[in-house]
Amino acid sequence: MGKSGKILIIVGCVVVLIVLLYYFGLKEPEIEESYVSDNWIETYDPQDKGHDGTYVLKELLDTTGLFGEFLQLDAPLEETLEDDSLINDIYFFVGHQNYMSDSTSNYLMEFVEKGNTALIATSEFPEKLINLLCHYNDTIFTESEYKQSQSLKFLHPELSSKRYQFDYIYNNKKDIHTWNYFDTSAFIQSYDRTLIPLGMSASNKVNFIRINYGQGQLILHSIPYCFTNVSLMKNDGFMYIENVLRHVPPGRVQWDKYNLDYHWGDGDGSGDSDGGSGGEERVSKIQFILDNPPLLWAFIILLIGAVLYALFKGKRMQKIIPAVESKKNLSLEYINTLSSLYLQEKKHEKLVHLKLKTFLNYIAERYYMHTNKPDMKFIAKLANKSSVPESLIIDIFKTFDELEKTFDVTDDQLISLHQKIETFLKNCR
Repeated sequence: MGKSGKILIIVGCVVVLIVLLYYFGLKEPEIEESYVSDNWIETYDPQDKGHDGTYVLKELLDTTGLFGEFLQLDAPLEETLEDDSLINDIYFFVGHQNYMSDSTSNYLMEFVEKGNTALIATSEFPEKLINLLCHYNDTIFTESEYKQSQSLKFLHPELSSKRYQFDYIYNNKKDIHTWNYFDTSAFIQSYDRTLIPLGMSASNKVNFIRINYGQGQLILHSIPYCFTNVSLMKNDGFMYIENVLRHVPPGRVQWDKYNLDYHWGDGDGSGDSDGGSGGEERVSKIQFILDNPPLLWAFIILLIGAVLYALFKGKRMQKIIPAVESKKNLSLEYINTLSSLYLQEKKHEKLVHLKLKTFLNYIAERYYMHTNKPDMKFIAKLANKSSVPESLIIDIFKTFDELEKTFDVTDDQLISLHQKIETFLKNCR
């Protein structure tokens, strides 16, 4: 094919692209289309390592030491939710909406009444559950707030001074989000059913409550976004959820993954063929693409790109230069692996030395203070920058010195050192 022929083909592709842009770009302008990336779907799935999954939360439950066995429920609660009278069983749910049927809601409340715990974090509670807990089924939430960020706090005296900042991130930037809060006056209260607020926003709107129900307790949270991976990757989010879990009594966690999705025909048989996700009409992949302008444009550009690639690939004069992969920072993975090995092999002395290096590295990165032998001048400067009492910092480095000189470090000594460092990290500015 000659040069003029290729030019004509390129000009033709550009003309076709302009015509399609004019036709689809101006067609039905009154309908506002929005594009949602697959990477930002709020799955709340404990196996999802994406932004809006809950994989980090699942790992946190496994590693905090507050809870014992971890079970995942992938079928109706009537078939999978276990109740061991010798332990506190914890029903655990995090999701945008809980799709429990009416019969399952009754089953769950009987489970709680027997002396177990249920923690539910969602923006849309099952209607039957609301009817069991509230005077009216449309008054569980007060007026919602629509903003990009929200500051939350706890009511416990030991935690009330700290504020936890949450920013709603969508497509790698801040966006408006709906922050729901409970109307505590809507809940039924009696001698065996009392409501206790546990947390609220900076504007004193309640988002975290505990309801004593029979011999058990129901813990409700109105902002499931706080539990997602993208929230827990922030220091405020991680510390906030860690303190949320401290309000849950120890026991066996049973994570409900089944009711993240609608299951047509479950429970009471009240669903119809058009209700929920299970009754949606199936369409072909091509029809789905044609009905969504962003996908249609992607498909058109793909076709044009394929034509241009076929035309010019054969004329390439130079081999493609492979991209140089950027070096990954594996320091944190190395430290975690090394710590686990030392802990398993009871090499507490080496673990103490590793903790000291990690602690000094944290200070260097956060406050730009470098030292291998901290003296009183260094400690005073660190106390001033971090707003942590100088006595605590002296105690931490004194403990490091004592343990490094100790031939056989015990588990209790190691735990005490870890608690002191955690106190510093939680209170530093």
